[in-house]
Amino acid sequence: MPEESRNRADVPAVSPDGAPKVRSNDGQTAVQETAGNQPALASALPAAGMPRVDALPSKAAEPALEATHIDLKGTGRLAPPQAAHAAPPSAEPASTDGPELRRIGDFQILRHLGQGGMGSVFLGYQEEERQQVAIKVLSDQLASNRAYLERFKREARSVAHLNHPNIVRFISVGEDATTGLYYLVLEYVDGPSAHALLDRFGRLPVGDAVHIILDVARALEHAHSRNIIHRDIKPDNILLTQSGIAKLADLGLAKRIDEDTHLTGARQGFGTPYYMPYEQSINARQADARCDIYALGATLYHLVTGEVPFPGQGPLEVAEKKCLGHYRPASSLGLGIPEILDPIIAKMLAGQPQDRYQTASELIVDLERSKLCAAVPSFVDPGLALQDPLVRERLITLPQPTVLDVNTVNTPRSTPPSDPGVWYLRYRNEEGRWRKARASAEQIRQRLQEGRLSPAMEASQNPQGEFRPLASYPEFRQVKEEGGQPAKPLSNGRNQRPIIRRTRPQLPGKRNRVWLVCAGTGVVAALCALAYFFYKS
Repeated sequence: MPEESRNRADVPAVSPDGAPKVRSNDGQTAVQETAGNQPALASALPAAGMPRVDALPSKAAEPALEATHIDLKGTGRLAPPQAAHAAPPSAEPASTDGPELRRIGDFQILRHLGQGGMGSVFLGYQEEERQQVAIKVLSDQLASNRAYLERFKREARSVAHLNHPNIVRFISVGEDATTGLYYLVLEYVDGPSAHALLDRFGRLPVGDAVHIILDVARALEHAHSRNIIHRDIKPDNILLTQSGIAKLADLGLAKRIDEDTHLTGARQGFGTPYYMPYEQSINARQADARCDIYALGATLYHLVTGEVPFPGQGPLEVAEKKCLGHYRPASSLGLGIPEILDPIIAKMLAGQPQDRYQTASELIVDLERSKLCAAVPSFVDPGLALQDPLVRERLITLPQPTVLDVNTVNTPRSTPPSDPGVWYLRYRNEEGRWRKARASAEQIRQRLQEGRLSPAMEASQNPQGEFRPLASYPEFRQVKEEGGQPAKPLSNGRNQRPIIRRTRPQLPGKRNRVWLVCAGTGVVAALCALAYFFYKS
């Protein structure tokens, strides 16, 4: 993973009260200074592109445990994506296959939030930490099914491995000793889902939509770096806090790419048809990070246009449209969507995985470069948003997006030469490739005088430095002015290879070599005589 990705993936964990912590003392100081200047920051917020509300409503109950197993052979029709899926919260605790729950594990049950395909979701209270929590309870019928129970436990393991401000935080998991119910305790997000915002407003301003997608992209970058694929990115699984921070939820279909699991059949498709890519609808076991990026692209398209890119009445019709890959560009719908967003969405929704963004980090860079992201979403109260330390920290660092500095990367680092008397000559060999040779200044001057080097030969005192012709250096310009012999160019027109005399170890003189030969011959003769006498005796 690139260094910038690792830095983003290492964002500190949220505090027990749900507010993200600031890593360093410098960051805390900056946030405190900014908090004292809230009116200035509020005035810098972008104008709302839609009716502003004073504060987000409490999170409506949503089917966070909804099963999304897709069978392409089935004939069932899909519900329209704009239809509401939320159920009104009840004032009293609801029952789960039995008497109403008042307590589970170490958590008090406050009220029932919603009913999903795998069980119920409750609002709970953790007395030890004095905080509200969301509690998912697996139904008794599914708890007796080994596959569903293992899937429930796998979601708990996946969430426990992730610690990021844009992912719903894991708190606890267990089996209640009194009721025998399996439960998963997560951070309670006090705002609606992205789908609820679509139900309320129809579509979102571009700045708000990019803000949400950028938060989810950061969450995916963190999850993918830990070998976890979500496999069910959609507006229903994106929750928003009162300060406008988006959090990725519901890892019930997530899989670890470093584990071999048999929960997904070889030809099963898991996900939501309107958002998942074609290859995932055919075989969910082959899903990788690029499938999440595709689903996030379909979500972005839905947020800015108010409709899914590939509508249809059934899974087969949706899959066929995805296979063809034809959809109307968002900017062509007459909604005031800038054209700069079209290539980003097109790359996210590419039919072939190799044509998409290969990592969430690449997507984050392009989204930040587009400068379409709203500093604070228009649907939140700026006063509440500024109370969030993470929002204040991002407002401070907003003028410094994550970009690749090409000039810094391509500029070679110059290091001082180790020996001032050593020069490096650069030339092309017979194959046209650059080669280097090392020589002293005296050797270069001598060869210039002999005509064995051309003044146009490039040289530098640093092997990684800037190479210039020898005639441009004062040390060798005098040789040219004194009238050295012109160098003979090669027939192919390339720079001639510099002839550098290399020192070799000195061999013995001629007289010494004669004595060595005689001595060796005498030794051989003596050995032969000894062998002869030994044989005769």
